[in-house]
Amino acid sequence: MDPTRPATLLLVRHAETECNVAARLSGWTDSHLSARGEAQVELLAAHFNRAHGQAAAIYASPLVRARRTAEAIARLTGHRPIFDPDLREMHFGALDGLPLAQVRAAYAELLRMDEGLEEDFAWPGGESRSAFAARVRAAIDRISSAHPGQAVAVVTHGGVISTFLTIVHGQPPGLWREWLVTNASLTEVAWDPVVGAGALLRRGDDAHLAELLAEEVDAAG
Repeated sequence: MDPTRPATLLLVRHAETECNVAARLSGWTDSHLSARGEAQVELLAAHFNRAHGQAAAIYASPLVRARRTAEAIARLTGHRPIFDPDLREMHFGALDGLPLAQVRAAYAELLRMDEGLEEDFAWPGGESRSAFAARVRAAIDRISSAHPGQAVAVVTHGGVISTFLTIVHGQPPGLWREWLVTNASLTEVAWDPVVGAGALLRRGDDAHLAELLAEEVDAAG
């Protein structure tokens, strides 16, 4: 451990879920991995073990989709995942778990507000964009502070990763859509919590899923 060097954060988005397939708004709603997600997670775990098996620790959201992804990696690397509730996805309140088609039909005005840069925007009964960004920042700072100069895995959600990337780039959290990442992908960031600055080293790397994509193309053809 070198206290003069930033932590290297290996940000893993969970594999595909049943809610992803059904196009549901899933924040704190627990959703199991889809059949495709189970295939993704095995490829992801094998790749992570080969490339980053010596990471100092694995942190993860406790929601089942991230838990399943983290545990698959940990079975190969020998780590014991550390579950942190602050790594959960944004809480969508009363809309959590609803089909996106229903959200678009019944909450069109809220969707327009969500697409703006209003940091205090929140779904009914849910978490504001600014509060979510503050939670993400606090979790990442806490993890990075514990591992200066080390690489650590953070298995979490797309919204957490994209919101953290707005922080890395000094942008308002409403611009999170500029930093979307795919399921079972790997994003790498060097982050120094002392100065609150870092660098994006790679984003949304999913080359390890090429075998699965090839199989799907063959099946479709």
